[in-house]
Formats: sequence, C-alpha cells, structure tokens
Amino acid sequence: MGAKKEITDLIEAVKNGDEKAFRELYELQVEGVKTFIDGFTKDSSQSDDILQETFIKLWNSRSKIDSAYSIKGYLYTSAYNTYIDKYRRMKREQTVLEEWRYKRILETIEDNEEVKKERIAQVKVAIEKLPPKCRKVFDMCKYDNMKYTEIAEKLNISTKTVHAQMCKAYAIIKKDVKFNKSKLLLFVNFFKDIRGAL
Repeated sequence: MGAKKEITDLIEAVKNGDEKAFRELYELQVEGVKTFIDGFTKDSSQSDDILQETFIKLWNSRSKIDSAYSIKGYLYTSAYNTYIDKYRRMKREQTVLEEWRYKRILETIEDNEEVKKERIAQVKVAIEKLPPKCRKVFDMCKYDNMKYTEIAEKLNISTKTVHAQMCKAYAIIKKDVKFNKSKLLLFVNFFKDIRGAL
C-alpha cells in the first residue's frame, strides 16, 4: 500500500512540474520499460532511443496523466506506440529511398541504344558475380517484386540481413558497371528492362 501511495504521490508531483519527482519516477520505472522495449526491438541502440523518447513524452504530457491509471501501463503503451511510429517511418523512408534510386538510375540511362546494350551486358555480368545468398535475395526483390519483410520470412532471416544483402548487391554492381564520372554511380533498379537477357 505504501509503495502504491508513493507512486501516486510522485505522479501528482510530476503533474505539477516537479523535476526531482520525475527523476525518481524514472529510476523506479526505467528498468522495466527498457526490458519491455528490448523484447520487440532486439536492438539495444533502438531500444535506448525509444526509451528516451518515451520518458520525454511522459514529461511533455505530464499534465494529462491520470493518476488513477497505471503509470506502468501508460509507459508501456507509449513505448510500444513509439516503436510502431518509428517502424512505419523507417518503412516509408525505405520506400522513398527506393523510388529515389529508381529515378536517379533512369537518369543515367542514355537514349543511345548501343550504350544501353553495353550497360545491360555489364549489369548482367555483375549480377552473375553476386554471391549465392546475395543473388537469391536480389532476385526475390528485383525480379519477384517481393518486399524485404516477405523475403525475410521466406528465407528465415531478419529484414536487416535482407537490407544488408541488397546493399552488398548494389555495391558489387556499382563497382563493376562503368559510368561517366559526371553521372551518378548507380545502376541497380531498371532490371525489368533486362530480365529477359539474364
């Protein structure tokens, strides 16, 4: 009963802008919230970011806290919602990046058919050099139009591994395909044009 009253008193003090009470509340709750976040991020750095943002949100919205509601439940819900927001933002950024790459790649393709054929041949050779695991991920992404999450589930790997393999493929192709120095050194996303040649 005493501990519950102590938490209630701390919450009331926090609502009134008491920074010392907020620090005490933080010390009481931080370990549990961190363990909860670690359970779904599996990434210490990401967990730390979410943890910090969760308690910042608590402080910024302190006047709206209902002392009758479990502060642990409030923090856990806030932490999870922060994680979801970050995940969605990351997916949006990934989509934007892919679209940007596609646009920039198209800009590197000259109208001259002979030049285009030469580039296609270079890309074909570069793709054939990809390590087996890297090639598998690349094919599923570019030829089967599968999302990173779908590839990860299919191959029983993480989405981070899928992303790493795609970056590796981009790097190998970029290294092997020769470009005019005045143009962007990327040529990775117009493979529907050359699928029949592979």
